[in-house]
Amino acid sequence: MKKSDSESERDEDHKRKTEEGRESEERINPFRKSKKVERSPVKKAMDEEMKKMLEKIMEDVGEIKEENRKMSRELEQLKSMMREKEEKWEREKMELKEKMTKLEEKMEEQEKRVRKKNIVVTGLDEEECENEKKLEKWMKAELEVEVRVKEMYKINGGKMIVAELESWGEKRKVMENKRKLREKKGKRVYIEDDMTKKERDTQKKLRTLAKEEREKGLRVKGRKGKTNMERNKGENEQIRIVFWNVAGIKNKENEFWKYLGEFDVVGLVETWVEEKGWERLEKRMPKEFEWKCQYAERESKKGRAKGGIIMGVKKGLEEENGSGVKEERGFMERTVKRKQRKWRIVAIYSRSMKETKRIIEERVKEQEEGTLVIGGDFNARIGGKGRRMEEQQATIERRPTKDGIENAEGRELVSLVEERGWDVLNGNCIGDEKGEYTYIGSRGETVIDYVMVNEEPWNKIEEFKVGERVESDHMSLEVRTKGREKERRMKDVKRKIVKNIWTEEGKEKYRARLREAKYEEGEINEKKKKEIEIREKMGLWKNEWWDKECREGKQAARKKLRNWKKEKATKEEYKRARKRYKLVCKEKKEKKRMEEEMKMKGIKTEEEVWRYINRERKKKGEIVSDRITMEEWRKYFSELLGGEENRQEKEKRQHRVGEIEEITREELEQQLRKLKRKKAPGRDGIQNESWIYGTEREVDRLLEIMNGVWKGEGFPQEWKEGIICPIYKKGEKDTASNYRGITPLNTAYKVYAMIVEERLMKEMNERGALPDGQAGFRKDLKAAFDNVERDLLWEYLRKKGINEHLVTKTEEIYEETISRVRVDGRVSECFKTYKGVRQGCPLSPSLFAAFIGDIEEMFRKGQAGGVVVGKEKVWSLAYADDLVVLAREEKGMKEMLGNMEKYMRRKKLTVNVEKSKMMVFRKGGGRRKINEWRWEKDKIEEVKEFKYLGYVMNERNTAAAHVRELVKKANKIIGAVWGIGERKFGHDFRRRIMMFDSLVKSVMMYGAEIWGWREQEGLEGVQGKYLKWVLGVDRETPGYIVMEETKRDGIRIEAGKRAIRFEERLIERGECRILQECLKEKRKEIGKGVWKEREAYFERNGYAGAEQGGRAMTDELVQRDRDVQVQERRTRIRESRYNGKNVSYCCVI
Repeated sequence: MKKSDSESERDEDHKRKTEEGRESEERINPFRKSKKVERSPVKKAMDEEMKKMLEKIMEDVGEIKEENRKMSRELEQLKSMMREKEEKWEREKMELKEKMTKLEEKMEEQEKRVRKKNIVVTGLDEEECENEKKLEKWMKAELEVEVRVKEMYKINGGKMIVAELESWGEKRKVMENKRKLREKKGKRVYIEDDMTKKERDTQKKLRTLAKEEREKGLRVKGRKGKTNMERNKGENEQIRIVFWNVAGIKNKENEFWKYLGEFDVVGLVETWVEEKGWERLEKRMPKEFEWKCQYAERESKKGRAKGGIIMGVKKGLEEENGSGVKEERGFMERTVKRKQRKWRIVAIYSRSMKETKRIIEERVKEQEEGTLVIGGDFNARIGGKGRRMEEQQATIERRPTKDGIENAEGRELVSLVEERGWDVLNGNCIGDEKGEYTYIGSRGETVIDYVMVNEEPWNKIEEFKVGERVESDHMSLEVRTKGREKERRMKDVKRKIVKNIWTEEGKEKYRARLREAKYEEGEINEKKKKEIEIREKMGLWKNEWWDKECREGKQAARKKLRNWKKEKATKEEYKRARKRYKLVCKEKKEKKRMEEEMKMKGIKTEEEVWRYINRERKKKGEIVSDRITMEEWRKYFSELLGGEENRQEKEKRQHRVGEIEEITREELEQQLRKLKRKKAPGRDGIQNESWIYGTEREVDRLLEIMNGVWKGEGFPQEWKEGIICPIYKKGEKDTASNYRGITPLNTAYKVYAMIVEERLMKEMNERGALPDGQAGFRKDLKAAFDNVERDLLWEYLRKKGINEHLVTKTEEIYEETISRVRVDGRVSECFKTYKGVRQGCPLSPSLFAAFIGDIEEMFRKGQAGGVVVGKEKVWSLAYADDLVVLAREEKGMKEMLGNMEKYMRRKKLTVNVEKSKMMVFRKGGGRRKINEWRWEKDKIEEVKEFKYLGYVMNERNTAAAHVRELVKKANKIIGAVWGIGERKFGHDFRRRIMMFDSLVKSVMMYGAEIWGWREQEGLEGVQGKYLKWVLGVDRETPGYIVMEETKRDGIRIEAGKRAIRFEERLIERGECRILQECLKEKRKEIGKGVWKEREAYFERNGYAGAEQGGRAMTDELVQRDRDVQVQERRTRIRESRYNGKNVSYCCVI
């Protein structure tokens, strides 16, 4: 249908009006979104307009920004100027302040010089101080000193007199004698130093402070310019620690808190304090402590919470920055500092020792132990285990304890202690000699609370004791370390002996002075005086490697630095001088390290290892009690050594001169080479080094003196004298009997005695005066050296046909021996002894061996007991004053004991029954037969293990006990040498390994000739642990990977080599018939005991067990064993499972 014309017109009119309306609207609101397309003319016009507007706005913004930048620059310039002015003012202010300070110091020094000879007297009557003459007269009468008063004047209204004396020496006499005024009764007169204003102000402040402290109840002592309070004098280096299972801390009385206030570190366990309870309790805790709490935990809703630890550190005790509090359930650690030493103090509450052991091993890394003290409730009973391993300990002893029961938890604790080389203080330390009970409750009495330390703090522990408290069933454990007071007393003692001077520079100076020295004929004392003078004049260096060259290099560098600052030298010149100085120091350090390396490589015995460790750690011996008087010391040692006041002189035996050839120079030089360095000298103060580093002329002079003595020209009086130095053993320190004595003798005498001893031993061996058994039941002769009857000894030597001249010269040495006791530089009156052989004398062991040399003959005549070894029969083995008696059956041993009792009575010797032990070797299992062994009326203890000459034997005759002992020793030494290695060699892997070989491995290999056929896993583990420490790898790293990476031989290689070589020596040399017979007997035991282990060693390396082929075969066996070891390691590495931890084990270059 088509639209009409009128309709079409209407539509067009409507469209036109609509379009006009839109255009009008766009003109009114140009920013409204238009539906027109861009080609619209209106849209283009608007865009142009907008563009121009935006450009204008951007121009305005740019101008504003530029203006802001300009203002900022001006402001910064202004600030910079202000800072420069402030800095300049600060510099001027500091310079002015320094000038004022220097001026004040100068004025103070000037005033001190003016007042130096002045004294201030208070309390005198006017007549006594009317003029200088009367004051002089008064001081002469009251102080017993004659002085001259140059000038005097009165101050403070005539109450005080200031007097200037003639000299400083006169003033010193007055000040020393003013104490006599205290003895005068009646009026009070005081004499003080004439102080400056600054000193008077300081004294006034100190008096005010002292008054405040006295009001608090502290004891205060004061003198000029110093005030010492009880807590600051003698104890400021001391730490007092207490560990205590308090069984709940709430509702404790004031006495409980007062007791805790006596300590510096408090570790309370089983507190039962939960988080909510701690919020309330903390506010009421003593404010002088910094407290930290580990909350107790509830295992169920009912009942009380269990566990909980609270540790407090006194606020005056500095805690290590950043260390914080380390804790885990049942474990809390606080690290504190005293001076420069860090103390790691750990409180423990153990519910399961396995879990506690895991926590300790994770939290306390072995190489990071430091100075460690661990204490608390371990809920473990260790019985008599945990005895401290002393250096060169002769016997295995149980730890003193009142609780002899051991349980499974205790065995876990003992294994931890032994693995880490720690020590249990209970029963091992002064203050708890009996091992007191730590828990006393309704269930009985036990020892389940312990304190343990590593090697580092052992010698710093003054006392450990179990407290006597009733607030809990558990007793408190109190630890008190040594304080500054005793250390200072040791430093104050003036020593005559000068030590550690034998540097290369010191040796050259010493020789140069000796070449200049002159001797008068026959004057032996002149030589000693000159040597002491030389040694006293030589200096001590701060560092052992520091010498004149270092000092000069440092001075040159400092001079260049000063000149550079004064613009008299360039920076490059200073840097070159400093570089030269650093290079010299580096070379000296390296040279010293090489010397240390050679010194360590020369260490062979455990005794030498501990001597080196103690010297490096600067370990000091126990302080001798000052409460024992010199007369008490003299009386004790005189009775011990059989001293006599009066004795009738015996007629001297005549002998012909020239019966024995003179002492030769070769003999003398041979003995001088045997002298050990760093040994204590005798009373003359001459060290062994004096002879070792002496000149040829010194040797000639000494040879002349000794031949004079040898020919009978007289025995030097001072050679007869020995100085006894008391060494603390155990028990009360204030009792003289708890000390043993060592006697340093004059070095010249020792060399002479060594020559006589060598000649005497040669004679005795030729005459058969010593039995083959010199070196199982063990006897220890009580004070054996001190009880030898000399007349019986000389009679025995002559009976054996020893050359008369040699016996006479030996008798001459012992004709009269003189002793004095020296304590802290004080020397007692002398006493003479006519019995026993001299302690410290080279002759003593040989003479004692000769004295009991007929004991084997006595046993042979009796025919009781003894053990048949091949074609030989052995009754006894002896070394020094230790004697082992052997028998096959019980009856024979008891007969031998009876014979020995008669023999000892005839020789006038006493057996130390307490140290004597009986051991019965057994085969197979079954119940042990209980036998009773007696010496006279005393019972002898039967043991399962004993140590003889350092080797631990057990009743099964296996090496297990000895190897276990070696592992304990090695762990202890590793802990001791780790810090030394860190300090000396740092990350030098080669030298750190050298330390292990010299100091640890040398101890571990003891007795390898016996146990070396078999690989010992415990000893291999010690080496692996040390390597992991040095390399810094994870402790879980398999040891075979570390060993292969470092290309280290296992302990079994060296041990096997020693076992083979020992067997070769027995076969080739035949030095001891008994040992050869023992070897023959062992060969008959094919497939048994040690011989079975030997066969396994040969078979492992491709040889038949019975083969012998000399040194060539030994070397081949060792190499094969090394190859087998490498193959075993590589096989284990290939077959091991992948572990992400083990990716970056180690890389040794």
